[in-house]
Parts: sequence; C-alpha cells; structure tokens
Amino acid sequence: MTRPLRVLCLHGYTQNGQTFRDRMGPFRRSLKRTLDPVFITAPHEATEFQPESKEASESRAWWNRSGDVWAETAQSVRFIHQAMRDAGPFDGIVGFSQGSGMAAILMALMQAAHTQKLQNTHWDADHWDADLCELIRELADCPLPKFAMLFAGFYPELPQFDALVSGPKGCKINVPTLHMVGQTDAIVPMERGQLLATQAFVDAQLRTHEGGHFVPGNAAWRKQYQEFIDGLDLQR
Repeated sequence: MTRPLRVLCLHGYTQNGQTFRDRMGPFRRSLKRTLDPVFITAPHEATEFQPESKEASESRAWWNRSGDVWAETAQSVRFIHQAMRDAGPFDGIVGFSQGSGMAAILMALMQAAHTQKLQNTHWDADHWDADLCELIRELADCPLPKFAMLFAGFYPELPQFDALVSGPKGCKINVPTLHMVGQTDAIVPMERGQLLATQAFVDAQLRTHEGGHFVPGNAAWRKQYQEFIDGLDLQR
C-alpha cells in the first residue's frame, strides 16, 4: 500500500463530523498510516432528542424518524454524493450507528447504479419508486467503495432499501464489510446490527464486543481492524 486509504466517515444520530472525529481518536491514531479519514456533517438537524454532550455545537441527522423519512434520506444521499465529488475519490466508508445505516443505503444505491451501467439497462419506474430510480441515475458516476467498516449499525427499515437489497430486482451489497456490534448496546440492540450484516451484505465479517454503543478502541480490537484492512483485495 503506497498511500493511506481515503475513507468517508459518517457519524451517528445527534453527532456531527467534529464530535465523531473526536470520539474516533484511538481508532484514527492507531490506523494513521493506513487510513486517511474525512469526517462530514449530516445536512439535517436532529429533532428527536438532544446530544449526549452539551459541548456539541451541532446535533445532526442523516434522517429523522418523524416526517418524511425517505425525503430526508434522499437529501442526505445527494449531500454525500456532492461531498464525494468535492473531497474524493474515496477508497472506503466508515460509519457509526445511523451513519452505518446511511452507508448501507448509499452503497445499495451505488451498486444499483453500477449494475445498471454494466448491463446498459434502465430501472423500470413501474416496479421501482420513481425517486429511487432518479437517485440511482444520479449516482452513476460513483464507483463502489472497496470496503466499509460499520460500527453499531442497523438495518434501515425503509421500503426503498428493502427493494434495493431483497426486492425482485435487488441484490445484497457486494462490498467487503466489517460489522462491529455490542452485546450490551442499549441504543441499537445487537440483533439489529446482525440483521444488517446478514441480510444486506454478501461479504460481511461480523464481530461482537462485550460493550455498548461505541467503537471499541483497545489494542486487541485495533489489531483486528488492521487485519481486516490488510486482508482486502484493493484491486477490485
């Protein structure tokens, strides 16, 4: 590997790019020769509860459960797409909590766009949501990431995501992923993280830690992160 791998980092609900960067300190420092992380802040205000820390300057979300969830999600996809154009190209994606769900949605859309481009076909709006078809077309210039590392993630309960990964024209996401779930996670129960790994991805490595809703940062886990990256086929 001649250069650090550039990774797009998507924070959790009520976090922002800076707070996520701060909390990922041990992860960043241990992989500083391997990863070049770029932290961005979600476009929506988190409306459902306050951030854990009063020091947080922004409480942001990729979507809120109240209101039109898909409309906010689609806006976030377009926001991330522009960030990828501005700061990319990216080799991989790192997500935490809602950011992991957002990463899964993004990769499912990118895979659909890639498949369409390879097959020289167009998604049929009679069988797919029209807005979903439009998003797929917009992402045609985005190559799939080479890998993703998803912490405390969950399967997004959206019919559009279901259509992408398990519908008649859908398929599981073919991106190597490392999924980390906590046995005592009170915010995202372990089972929801397991569901994301098993139901949405083809090449998923699932790891379970004894803690709660956080990114494990001790030496043993940092070693596993490095081993996952070292084992990737980066020519794909």
